Amino acid sequence: MAAMMSPSTTVVIPSFARPGALARCIEGLSRQSAEAGEFEVVVVDDGSPEPVVLDSSLARGRFELRVLRQDNAGPGVARNLGAASARGEILAFIDDDCVPTPAWLGGLVAAVRRDPDVLAGGATRNGLDGELCPEVSQLIVSIAYDFYNRAGAGPRFFASNNMACGRGPFLASGGFDPSFRVASEDREFCDRWRAQGRPMTWVPDAEVEHFHRQGLVDFLRLHARYGRGAFRYHATRRARGSGSLGQDLGFYSNFATAYRRLAPRGRSLAWHSRAAGLLLAWQGANAVGFVAELLGGEPTAEASP
Repeated sequence: MAAMMSPSTTVVIPSFARPGALARCIEGLSRQSAEAGEFEVVVVDDGSPEPVVLDSSLARGRFELRVLRQDNAGPGVARNLGAASARGEILAFIDDDCVPTPAWLGGLVAAVRRDPDVLAGGATRNGLDGELCPEVSQLIVSIAYDFYNRAGAGPRFFASNNMACGRGPFLASGGFDPSFRVASEDREFCDRWRAQGRPMTWVPDAEVEHFHRQGLVDFLRLHARYGRGAFRYHATRRARGSGSLGQDLGFYSNFATAYRRLAPRGRSLAWHSRAAGLLLAWQGANAVGFVAELLGGEPTAEASP
């Protein structure tokens, strides 16, 4: 039985009030190409109103499935709790609204085994084809990856819904900063990882599908939270001496070129017009969140974005 073996890898999933999505994520993990017993799965319930209860049969006998619970403190703190309780020497992080492809875990683990000090990150694609807000949110992430992980410069950013590293280096790095309660804990973690002299590597075949259903109001709230996180990130980065806001402004200046290259082909003119409107709304929501954090106010921890 998988539960009787000592796993080499621990998959950590922070979760908040998404039981159906979480079950799909775990089912996806049960289809991994890794052999049974090679990994365990630790779900950290981030204070969901209804505590997470999982049927162990979701694992299909391939891995041990454990559930921990904490008071609502945000996904970064939940990941830290999962890492602290992990039995594996390698940590892999995924969000509860993501479903991994069968080769996902094997690709990340292979990269970490080649270099135990590396932070490995994979690719994310939108799993809700035909839904405009999720598609545009994924487009924004793709453009960010294109900017921060340019060929020749070395990777600088991986989203926390698809990354892996050694447990020892993770704990030595300090893990995710608990002060980032709503967003950008992954940006800060990657920047600190690099500032500590640790490498990052891109594993494009380690892919997950992201099923984050959102309407217009959800879209605006999500990107306002990203704006709040961005302010805190840049303040932390400046204090650490690892970079400044000015260095990242190129992301916006190159945005039109990146959009033309990365926007889905075959879409109608109407789709592109609506997408362009959402991109303008995104920048506005992001700016509102940034200013809100500048002016102060204690954010409330929410589910993983």
